[in-house]
Amino acid sequence: MQPSKDVGRVILILVFAVACFCSLPLLAAEPASRDLNSGWQFRIVTGPDAARAQTELQSWHPAQVPGVVQTDLVASHLIADPFYQDNESRLQWVGESDWEYQTSFQVDAATLAREHVDLVFDGLDTFAEVFLNDHAVLQSDNMFRRYRIVAKPLLESGPNTLRIVFHSPITKMLPYVKSLPFVLPAISTQNGGNEEGIATAPYTRKAPYQYGWDWGPRFVTEGIWKGVRLEMWDTLRVENFHVRQQEITKEAAKLTADVQIQAGGVAGMASVTFSHEELGGKSVSDGTQTVQLDAGTNHVTLPIRVANPKLWYPLGYGAQDRYHFSAVVHVGKNAVAVLRSV
Repeated sequence: MQPSKDVGRVILILVFAVACFCSLPLLAAEPASRDLNSGWQFRIVTGPDAARAQTELQSWHPAQVPGVVQTDLVASHLIADPFYQDNESRLQWVGESDWEYQTSFQVDAATLAREHVDLVFDGLDTFAEVFLNDHAVLQSDNMFRRYRIVAKPLLESGPNTLRIVFHSPITKMLPYVKSLPFVLPAISTQNGGNEEGIATAPYTRKAPYQYGWDWGPRFVTEGIWKGVRLEMWDTLRVENFHVRQQEITKEAAKLTADVQIQAGGVAGMASVTFSHEELGGKSVSDGTQTVQLDAGTNHVTLPIRVANPKLWYPLGYGAQDRYHFSAVVHVGKNAVAVLRSV
């Protein structure tokens, strides 16, 4: 009978240990961010005859990030003023060429010790291949979206290189558009450029005004048009914070606050406190919601009511009153994320 008692004690101890482990709160350090907007250089990869004839374009030149290749060429005195006389037509080769950007940055042990390290691009214009330490990590085709890459496995302690090859959206898209059994009309066919009379803009996730308009010139840009950064986080990070208006009257504004939380591999409890700032600067609490976070994407939603709201009016019809909304994510007693609407 003695062995069975020992087995029972072991089982009881294991159950107690598992219960204690499950009740432990998440341990979360606040996410950190580091921009990678400095130290960039650019050069030409390939292009039409007008580009290949300029040998100085094959050397590395300083680049501004955020920016585009046309502004970098102007800053380095490699092209004339694009808005002078007929330079618009003379410089169409820029948007018909492929360009390469690169930078280097240091990574320390503290960064590599974080559970997650992501490489985030807020805007790449438009067709780009991204290489981190010569490893292909991304092929982008959309100017309007943000890209997030899991970077930690490829990062090294010390110097790291980041390289991006941008492909001409015109030469990239033209064979595809010509293969289609239909043609979408666009004003850009009337504004020059080597598109063989076929507009590629309607098929490309890119600002259409760059292809020329009745009010503006045709400059098809390429480059890192928004910021680049490393994001370091452990247990969780906030992906999005959004306040939606449901109904509004003179008596009350009914809103919904949404927070999207990305949790790591360990589930646990977190609380989200919502508040809004009255027009006089006074902060008003809208409530707290406690949630069980699962690994992956979690959504937290809370209804908000603003009594007797002051409205925003167009100029000449009334005041432009605005409210600011905030959300604070707590894990235990630690505030791991603070968000504020603009």
